[in-house]
Amino acid sequence: MKKPFILLGGAAVLGAALIASFGAASGADHGDAPLSKANHQLDLADVYAFDGGSGNVALTFTVNPLTMPGDKPTFGTTQHGNLYQIKIDSNGDAVPDVSYNVSFGEPNSDGAQSVTVRRARGAQADTLSAGGDVVIEGTTTSPGTGAPVINSASSGTKLFAGLRDDPFFFDLNAFKAGLKFRDPGTNFFAGLNVSGVVLSIAAEDFMAPAQGAATHTAAGVWVVTSANGTVIDRMGRPAINTVFIPKELKDKFNQTKPADDLAQWKSTVVASLNGLGSDPALADALLPDILTFDTSKAWGFLNGRQLTDDVIDAELQLVTGSKAASDYVSNDSTFLGGFPYLGAPNTEPLPPTPEAAAPATAPVAPKPAAAVKAPNTGTGGGSGSDNNMLIWLVLGVAGVAAVSMGATVAVRGRK
Repeated sequence: MKKPFILLGGAAVLGAALIASFGAASGADHGDAPLSKANHQLDLADVYAFDGGSGNVALTFTVNPLTMPGDKPTFGTTQHGNLYQIKIDSNGDAVPDVSYNVSFGEPNSDGAQSVTVRRARGAQADTLSAGGDVVIEGTTTSPGTGAPVINSASSGTKLFAGLRDDPFFFDLNAFKAGLKFRDPGTNFFAGLNVSGVVLSIAAEDFMAPAQGAATHTAAGVWVVTSANGTVIDRMGRPAINTVFIPKELKDKFNQTKPADDLAQWKSTVVASLNGLGSDPALADALLPDILTFDTSKAWGFLNGRQLTDDVIDAELQLVTGSKAASDYVSNDSTFLGGFPYLGAPNTEPLPPTPEAAAPATAPVAPKPAAAVKAPNTGTGGGSGSDNNMLIWLVLGVAGVAAVSMGATVAVRGRK
C-alpha cells in the first residue's frame, strides 16, 4: 500500500535542504528547469482540474509566471514550433488516452492570437504532434484588456486563453528565510500575473469506456509544453521536479513520459529521500507525476485542484492534526463567478517591499498523529492512487515544526 507521507527525524536539516533547492522564482512550478526558465512562454506555473459545471471539467494551466503588471506577454506560436498539450489518462496506466493540443497563431497589433484546440486519441495522444480533430477554436484575450474573450462551441465546450491574475498564493520569502512564517503572512505572488488557459469540456469526452459500471469517473491529467518536438516543461502535481530532482537532471525529467517515471527516476527520488532522512518507500507514491481526480467525488484538494484550494494550509493541517496550523497566507485573488474563473490581470505597479518586521515567536505545532492517510482519489497503480500532491508540503514544513518543537515531526512540500 502506498504511503502518502511519513513521520521522520532530522527535520531542521531537511528544511534547510529544501530551502536550498528553491530558486528565487520558485513556488508551485514557477521557474524550474533550465529549458523552461529560458522559454518563458512554455514555462508551466500551475495545473488545475475542477468542476466546470453541467458535467464539464475545467482543465486549467498557467504559463508566463511572475509577469509584472503592465507587461503584455503572449503564448508561444505554432509558427515557432510551440505546442501546449493537456494529457489525460483515463484507465490508470499513466499513458495518455486523450491529448488536447492547444496551438496559437502570431499575435496581432493588440497582442491577440488565434487559438485552436484539437483532440488526439489513442497512440496519437502519446506524441508531441499538434494533430487531431478540432474541438474548439477562437481567439485569445488581448493582454492589454481585462474583459475575457470566451470562445464557445455547440458541444458546450468553452475555451479561454489570456493574461490573468496569478491564483497561486504562498509566503515564499518566509519559506526561504528559514520557514519563519508569521501571522499575517505575505503572499509573494500577490499582484503578479500569469497567462492562463482554461478548457471546460464534458468529462465523457475524455473518459475511457466503463468496465462493469454505468460510468467511468476517475482520470489523471498533466500538461506538456514543447518546442519543435522537444519537451520544455511538464507538470501534474506540484513539487515533484522542484524538490526531488537535482538541478542538472530537471530537463531530462521533464522529457520523460509519466509511464516511465518509476523505471527511470525512482532511484533518483530514493536518493533524494535518503539525503533528506526520509523513507525511500515514498518514491512509489511520488511517481508518476500525474494530478488525479474523480468526478463522482467532491472536488478540491486532494481530489483534483481548485483555484481556491490552499494547498499549504491543507497539508500543514493534515500533517499536524491541527485545524489552526497555517502559513498565514490566504487567497488574494478575486475570482469570477463563472467561466473562465481566473481573476482579471493586475494593472497597478507592485508596492515597494516593506522592511521586514522583527520575527514573531514561531507557533508551536501540535504533536502529529501517529498515522494520517490521504483519501484514495486516484485511477490505479499507474497514476498514483493516493494522490500524493501533498508530499512536498509535508516535507517543507519540517523546519517550522523542528524549530518550534525540537522533535521528530512530519514535514511538508510542494512544486
